[in-house]
This record gives sequence, structure tokens and C-alpha cells, in this order.
Amino acid sequence: MTDRAPQDHPTPPTAPASRTALGRRAFLGRSAAVGATSVAVPLVLSACGGDEDTETTGGEDYTPGSAELAVELAPEVEGVLYPEDYVGPRARELEPFGDGETEFTILSQVDPDMDLATNYYSTLVAEKTGVNATYVTVPAGEDGKTKVNAIVAGGDLPHALMVGQDIFNLNEISIYGQQGMFLPLDKLIDENCPHILDMFAAFPDMRQQYSSPDGRLYAVPSMNDCYHCKSANVRTWINKNWLEGVGASAPETLDDYSVLMDEFRAYTGKPDGSVLTTASAETMLQLIQFFLGSFLEVPDLWLRRAGQTLEWHHEDPAFREGMVWIQEQFAKGNFDAGILSNTPEQYQKLGDGAQGPMFGMAYGYSSFHFAATLDYADPDNVANIMVPLAPMAGPGGVRTAQWDHFSYGYPNFVITPDCPDPVQMIRWADYQFELGLTISVGRGEQGVGWDYATEGEKGIDGRQAIYKVLPTPEDLKNQAWREWGPLYKSMDQRHGEAVLPEAATVEPTLYAAGKAYEPFATKEESGVPPVIFDLDQSAQIGEIQTNLEAHLKQTLANFATGKKDASKDADWNEYLETAKAIGITTYTEIHQAAYDQQYS
Repeated sequence: MTDRAPQDHPTPPTAPASRTALGRRAFLGRSAAVGATSVAVPLVLSACGGDEDTETTGGEDYTPGSAELAVELAPEVEGVLYPEDYVGPRARELEPFGDGETEFTILSQVDPDMDLATNYYSTLVAEKTGVNATYVTVPAGEDGKTKVNAIVAGGDLPHALMVGQDIFNLNEISIYGQQGMFLPLDKLIDENCPHILDMFAAFPDMRQQYSSPDGRLYAVPSMNDCYHCKSANVRTWINKNWLEGVGASAPETLDDYSVLMDEFRAYTGKPDGSVLTTASAETMLQLIQFFLGSFLEVPDLWLRRAGQTLEWHHEDPAFREGMVWIQEQFAKGNFDAGILSNTPEQYQKLGDGAQGPMFGMAYGYSSFHFAATLDYADPDNVANIMVPLAPMAGPGGVRTAQWDHFSYGYPNFVITPDCPDPVQMIRWADYQFELGLTISVGRGEQGVGWDYATEGEKGIDGRQAIYKVLPTPEDLKNQAWREWGPLYKSMDQRHGEAVLPEAATVEPTLYAAGKAYEPFATKEESGVPPVIFDLDQSAQIGEIQTNLEAHLKQTLANFATGKKDASKDADWNEYLETAKAIGITTYTEIHQAAYDQQYS
């Protein structure tokens, strides 16, 4: 059974995203990194597809929320169970509205086993909406982003694009929208989208968060209010078999950690070639941030907020203290030197060892990071041997973990000026915010990949379950879209998945991890909320952050190998001064200016 967590975060992070805080439901962001770490910068393009249809969009003078809704929510499906105080999408008796004649082209990502022309969910959406859609497809990941940029640059745009998660971030959507490449959607939503408006009513800050600096909404935001994702950037796992083998419990402090590493080192039951604490070179900064949380709050690897002022916290003496400690762990052999060089594939091979995982502790957004052969129904599989480890208290009693207070969605669906009927297109997206379609987008056909729960079945959070995942035959493919399309996965909806032994998934483990990390969460007021940059700012931020990350990784390598010493003033000051030469001051000032524009 595969790990479904990559749908929450399809591209594993190479460094913590630059984001920070204001309120529990006050800001979205994610997992699409709402532009704060954008490296790819949109081209400066002229509008194509003709002038904006002001009757449809309302023009520049339209006030969001002022138009009257002309479409009612359909009646609810009877018999679907919801937990008490449920907030999220509901199952409704949808009726087709499309004319079936107008041909729409929609861009989407695909996996190798997907064929959107025959995909079950594609046919289900066509049946439910009556809209005649064909799909322009690009691969997932960086290759897809490159192809989409080429399509946009060429000017031959499809009528709509599903660009959520790893294609466009909010910066890019804002820039393209203001260039006239995407239609403003406020009036279209206000008049035609009862499901989207229902979501906005439940989460009233979503709309403002996704609106561009010009006040217009150019993308429909998909909600994916993932509880466990809020701590995933630093989630670290420990080998419970090794713990049992040495008769120890999970460490509560860094002193406990040091003792445990000595016990793991002497443990004869571990596989040959095992290491103690590790990550891949791609995810090493996540592991480092996890341990730095024992010395100071690190709500973001680069910036924190003090009142309304953003600051680079690497000059804090506690940050240096943490780096000295990390350096010592490499010297002791507690930290595997492979952290500096392991590819993701090499890292997974350690997790997939024939005699069990070949590490005692490891970073992982989810178990897919450190293993490929995952089976959540098998208690002897790496998926169940590695369990989340809560943060540990440092020498000063600090015990924190980064917690993403703002991330519960991503900008997704855009419509281009070439679209022959924007009303049909926006309603096509709106229908997919209904509960049944939101489940089917990730699980395919009801009765095959999922079904509604029965009375007494419990969800991930222990309340009445809403739906359950059914064991899926191995040869059943091309059923779903993953989470690339429009969807409304509130936290209640996500936690409404039934916990069933016959359909074991990673979700209960990740939920438990969130519960373990939440008591040590970094404070909202120390974080920097998602901010939107203009074209020039995006270019600068992307280049500076790429270089800062490379500098930090090289510095860690120098400390780990003894070429430099974090405890020596000359070496530490060299790290700080080089970061300043790279542009950390400019990086901070740009974030401050964008923050002031959006939130002051």
C-alpha cells in the first residue's frame, strides 16, 4: 500500500519554506509555499486572448463580494454521517449544468499511469457537470513546471489550468494575472460558486490571503487543511525496534539523546552497516532545524518575527550554540556523514534494508522520504518500525518544533482570457468542492476506492468517521487525480477518514505525530505569514535564498568534517559575513516591505 502523503507535499523540500504567522485560520499557504521561496520567476508577458470581458469579471472597479449569488447549493445527500460541529464540504445531489457542446481545454499534471481521457475521475466530473473537457497534460514536478512556462510564454493558452502545488505559486499567479494572462475570478465566484463561497464563509480569511496586491483573485484556492503537515517540515522518526532492543524509551532531552546514541552504537541487533542519525543531502536542513529547535525557536530557517519586525535569527547566540552542538554530533559519529551526500534513493535504500531500517533516527516529511517499500498493514515493515519522535529539550530547557500556523491550502485553478465560457469553467471547478467529488479526486470510484462510513466507525481524530478507504486491487489504476484538481479538504474532512485495520494508511501515524509536536509548537507571533512579491522582488528572493541554502550546507559540511569550527569566532563570523555578502539583509528587507504592504 503506497504512502499518500506526497499528495500533501508532492515535491520534498530542499530547505524550509520562508513563511510565518498571524492566526489559526487567518492565512493559507502551504504547501505551495505561497511564493516565499520562489526561484523560477515568471516572464514579463503581454496579455493574450483579447481584452478582459468586464461584464463577466466586473472590471477593475468590481468590489469582491458585491454581486448576488445566482446558483443555489444542491440538497444534501441523505444518510451521510458527520461528526459533531463538522466544518467542511458536504455530500450533495449535483445536477449537470453544462451545455455539453462547448469544448474546453484544461491543463493538468499527470503520473505515468494516468490517461485523463479515460481516467475514472475525469469521466465522473464530466457526468456530474455536463461540461465537455479535454486535457493538456504535463508531467508532475519540475519538468511539468518547465513545460507550463513554455506554454504560457508561447501564448497558446488552454482555457484553464490546474496549477496548484508545484506548478505556480501565488507570486507567479499574481504576476501573470496582472499581466492579463489569467482572468480575475471574484465576480465569477460571487455569482456562480456556492460551494467555494461556502468554504470562504467557513474560512473568512482565505479570500484575502489569495488575492493579489491589486485586490483581485486570479486563482481558485484549493483547501487542504492538513494537521500533520504543520509539523512535517521538521518531523523526525526513531527506530522503535532499536529502542526495545536496548531497553530504552524515546529521549526527552539532548542529554538523553547522547546516552541513547551510545546505546544504539553498542547494540548488536542492528543490521550491518547501520548509522545512528541521518537524512539525505536534500533534506539535511530539515533535520538540522529539528535539532536547532532545542536551542531556540526556529519558525522558519531564515527569518522570525518580533512584533511587526522581521529579523534574521542566525546572529542569535542560541543559534550558534545549536550549530556547535550539531558539529559535535558529527565528530562523535552520532550524525551520519552520509547526511552531507546521500541522494534520496540512497537514503531510501537505508530504510529498505533486508534486515530492517539501517538507522536509529531519520528525518522524513512522511515515511516515503526514508523508504520505498512501505506497507502500513505489516507491523514488521519500516512504515511501522519508524515512529515519530517529539522534539527534545536542550541545555537551556528550550523544546520547540516549527509549526506552520498558516498553511491550509494552495492557489490552484486559473481561467485564461481565451476561455469561450468562463461561467461554465468556474462552475466546473466549484462542483469539485462537494464532498463526494473531493474524496473521489484522490480515491476514485465510490464503492471501489472509498465509501461513506457507517455508524460507529471512528475517524482519525476519534470522532464519527465520514468516509472510509477501501482496499484497492493492485491492478486498479487510472482512478484518481491525486490532489491536483479543485478540492475542499478541511481538517474535519481529512480527519473524517475511518481508521480500519483492513485498509491501513499512514494518516493515523501522522495525526499522532502532530499531537506529539503541537505542545512544542513555535508561537504564531514569532512566524512570518506568507507574503506576495512583485516581479523584481521574486527574482532577488529566489537567487538569494538559493545561495544562502548552498552557503549553509557548505558551512555545515565544513563543521562536520573539521575544516571549520563553529566554536571559533573567526570561523563563525566568516559564516555570518558571507551570508551578509550573499544578501541576507536584502532578503530580510524585501520580506519586510512585502509584509508591511499586506499586513500593516
